[in-house]
Amino acid sequence: MTDVTAAYDRIAHWFDRNRTRALIERPYLDALTRALRPQATILDLGCGSGEPILRFLVERAFEVTGVDASGAMLEIARSRFPASAFVLGDMRDVAFDERFDAVVAWHSLFHLPPADQRAMFRRFAALLRPGGLLMFTSGTAHGESWSENGGEALYHASLDLDEYRGLLAAHGFTLLRHGVDDAACGGATVWIARLPG
Repeated sequence: MTDVTAAYDRIAHWFDRNRTRALIERPYLDALTRALRPQATILDLGCGSGEPILRFLVERAFEVTGVDASGAMLEIARSRFPASAFVLGDMRDVAFDERFDAVVAWHSLFHLPPADQRAMFRRFAALLRPGGLLMFTSGTAHGESWSENGGEALYHASLDLDEYRGLLAAHGFTLLRHGVDDAACGGATVWIARLPG
């Protein structure tokens, strides 16, 4: 994660300028927010500069806490959303005294190695209140790759779809919505699941 964090620190402003604000994520964000109570608490793991997902949630009066390992990305987010809470930290070990109504890890979980992704499902469950919702994106096949962004190489990894399904089930989640390589969402593979309670 250190190399990914350093890369995002170097390309924060490039990434922010080039990150689409078209809200191609809207169908999944709508599904998530419709299932939440008004003013629900949401933990955005890998919030980046806060555009567009954190903005979407804040503008609908949810209480959002953003977490990112990149200080440069958080600096941008804090300047845009001064009323929101932000935490500089690694999603694998950042600690909270509270539990949340929802956890979002949009295009962030896949920066972790496979073993760390597996371990995150226990953390997701521990971060959520009973009945809480998890939304994350993933790849579709087990493997590792690198992509070029703003002149920096960023690490990505994925488990296969059956393993993600198994991890959700093993940690008590019920899958509510799943899109695979959704062309209308930039080719994202999206999961929305709920804890019992």
